[in-house]
Amino acid sequence: FEHRAVVVGADAEELTGKLRALAEGAEAPGVVRGAVAGAGKAVFVFPGQGSQWVGMAAGLWEVSPVFRESMRACG
Repeated sequence: FEHRAVVVGADAEELTGKLRALAEGAEAPGVVRGAVAGAGKAVFVFPGQGSQWVGMAAGLWEVSPVFRESMRACG
C-alpha cells in the first residue's frame, strides 16, 4: 500500500482513540503517518503468536502454489 501509519498506545482505550484520530485525519501524539518514497524490495512478516511459525513457510512452499509464487515475487 502507498500510505502507512503506526499507532502507539498503552492500552485498548488509548489505541482506540488514536485509531479514531487516524481515521478522521486528526493529529495525535503516538500517531505517525507516512507514504512510500519509492519502490523497494522490503518484506515484513507478521507471524502472529509465533508458535505455529516454526517450519510453516517451508510447509506452505511445498503445498501451496500461491504462497510459493508470492514468495518468489517478494524475492
